[in-house]
Amino acid sequence: MKILIAYDGSAFADAAIDNLQRAGLGREVEARVVCVAHKGWPTVNHGSQDEEFDNSWSETLKEAEEVVQRACLRLRALFPEWKVSGEALWGNPAKMLLDTAEVMRPDLLVIGSHGRSATGRLLLGSVSTDLIHHAGCAVRVIRPSKETHSGPIRILLATDGSTHSRAVLEHVAGLSWPAGTEVRIVGVLQTLVPKMTTSMASEGQTFATEPAFSVIQDADKRERVRLEGVVQAAADQLRRKGLTTSVAVIEGLPQEVVIAEAVGWHPDTIFAGSRGLGTMERLLLGSVSTALVSHAPCAVEIVRHR
Repeated sequence: MKILIAYDGSAFADAAIDNLQRAGLGREVEARVVCVAHKGWPTVNHGSQDEEFDNSWSETLKEAEEVVQRACLRLRALFPEWKVSGEALWGNPAKMLLDTAEVMRPDLLVIGSHGRSATGRLLLGSVSTDLIHHAGCAVRVIRPSKETHSGPIRILLATDGSTHSRAVLEHVAGLSWPAGTEVRIVGVLQTLVPKMTTSMASEGQTFATEPAFSVIQDADKRERVRLEGVVQAAADQLRRKGLTTSVAVIEGLPQEVVIAEAVGWHPDTIFAGSRGLGTMERLLLGSVSTALVSHAPCAVEIVRHR
């Protein structure tokens, strides 16, 4: 397996490396660390995030190289079996990371949810957002957590039965999970029947009085049955891989349901597709993956169908 790790020396970047211990990556991994230096990256924090810095190109790139070496040492200490290398680059962070991924063709790109502060540095939220939408591989976005994860690894897998969701399932099934790993598979039902408001009910104009109501209600029932079949089939596949699974089909907006499940169940990682069924056909659209990366309380791995 080949992974590309975006690193800037921040606490978020360190958390991204440490979190890989619970990412199911196994021992046969080729890991490459990249630090992207660019104008405004100061060697010393002068106290103002809005202050302009004028480090020379060579000084800034040298500092980036030192940052890369620290990351490589950290990786080798945690994963002595891995083949680890690194490089410092200069340019726009998102573009350089995407260009590197295009050449390297990794299976996974790892990045922190944020990084060094406003004026300076690398891993701002906009960079991770660019990567989840444009990288040609799975992207793992990690935020530091106040919780100390121990015990069995927990995975929350969001699915809608689409091609992209099936790619997520195959991705999870193909990773190297230790015994006792737990997976919760959630299908989100976005009903076509609108919620009745007080004003609608008081005026006697609820949607239930419309001729089309029964047709749409039947469509929602069929969708629930379909999703129940999807999550059960996914659970069966992962059980055959030795994983402990549970399933749920929950009505609501995808991002709200998945984040609420994460808050209550405390997974190590949410796995979701970069896209899903079309706008009129329910679940995992690109905006959902953005919401998960921005607001989930744990690592999020967005898997792209290739």
